[in-house]
Amino acid sequence: EEETSGTPDSSHPHADVADDEDEEKKECRDAKKGDPCYFSVHWAMTHGIFDHPEWYEGLVPGSSFKDFQMSIYSQKSKTNCTGWRPCGVEVSSNVGGSGVSGEAKHVEKKKEAKEEPHTSQQKDSTASSSSASSGKVPPPGPRLHNFYMYRAQSEASYPLENINTADLAGVFWYLHNEVIVATPRKYKIDRIKRYKVTVKNTWEFWNTHKRQFGAFVAYDAGRCSTPICKDIYHQYGFIVGCQVQPLSVAGYLGRHQTNWQCKEGQDECRAPIWYSLPGPCPAKGIPNDDIDPNRVGLDVNKYKSAECVDRMPGGHCKAGDATGAPDCTYSYEEAGEIFLDELVGITEKYSDYNEFWNTSFTHCMRDKVQHKLPKDHICRHNKEYDPESDGGVGTSFWDGKHDTEKCTERLEAARRLFKQKFPDYPEHLDEPACEFDMYYDGEFDWKVNHTHAEKSDWWENRMD
Repeated sequence: EEETSGTPDSSHPHADVADDEDEEKKECRDAKKGDPCYFSVHWAMTHGIFDHPEWYEGLVPGSSFKDFQMSIYSQKSKTNCTGWRPCGVEVSSNVGGSGVSGEAKHVEKKKEAKEEPHTSQQKDSTASSSSASSGKVPPPGPRLHNFYMYRAQSEASYPLENINTADLAGVFWYLHNEVIVATPRKYKIDRIKRYKVTVKNTWEFWNTHKRQFGAFVAYDAGRCSTPICKDIYHQYGFIVGCQVQPLSVAGYLGRHQTNWQCKEGQDECRAPIWYSLPGPCPAKGIPNDDIDPNRVGLDVNKYKSAECVDRMPGGHCKAGDATGAPDCTYSYEEAGEIFLDELVGITEKYSDYNEFWNTSFTHCMRDKVQHKLPKDHICRHNKEYDPESDGGVGTSFWDGKHDTEKCTERLEAARRLFKQKFPDYPEHLDEPACEFDMYYDGEFDWKVNHTHAEKSDWWENRMD
């Protein structure tokens, strides 16, 4: 938990990794993605400056990456940026009582503008230090994010509306916990579908939370089953939500930082992510008694009225990238699919999945009777994964559910297969961090704050 005043302590995202007294004597170096200092600067720009502006004397939202790096570098206590003096920047001598430097001064502003690193969360707007210090630059606000989402699916095809998706680590987390533990696989799932998405949530949400993503909500058969869905969408528009998954369940990790509610260096900082994508009339869907999860081609819109669909259209944009309007928070295009049988290696030995788990045992027993196999040969029922033994029978692909190295190997195998099948798409796109904190007491009764927001007549037309 963060402190509410004073200088960051050892639990703060800036603190407690530099341990060499000579670090301060090193030459300048700009923090790059993957460096501990980069983590701290990014956190300061997207969270710290809003939650604890007193930690960053002389800086405001919109100050440059190098200004923030210099501010953290100049703290009296050791931090992730100790010894990481940014190049081309000098610091004034007045250091505030919080241990944070005064405003950093640029020596080579034009050069810095070309060299300053940016993440996808910073690409919509970055202001110069001089403009930021004048107080005229608004908070960075909701950003346009471009990344991949994934979904474990059967041959059934559904639009990404009123549905849950995941990053690659998140979809493997789901497969390993809920799908391959059943034989045959749960819901007849046989593939991983990939989507290239753009996400930009509303200013109405940002103005209250200063976050890029809302909370994850669950969708079942086209209906949001989380009780506060209606309140969320009524207050903020159809925002995309997210949540990280616990590593205590499976050891799948993202390639980079996905979670800010952790200490730097912990595996939890790269936890799997699930997403929620609101579609038309999210409050209505197939009643629980009518849901047949193993049936292909369920009509999830059967129970949605035309009025509800019109007045609560969801966040899927009709055309183009997400704009941050209440009814245009995400867009997507299909970016390929891979089949589990090929990924796992089942098709190298068996004709299909049914032979693997079902008829292979019968064939084995027949071969024993016909003396094609030794008498002492043991015929087994193949199974992709057995939770009790933490391994499979007939395949070792899923062995080691909590082994982070084996989990990473599985993720890399999936990336390679996507690249092999769909070479025109990048193998990987960095997903933004899932940084939602919490909903506040009574916030859904607050007046909606439309500052900086996209104009939309949806607010007058929405359903209560």
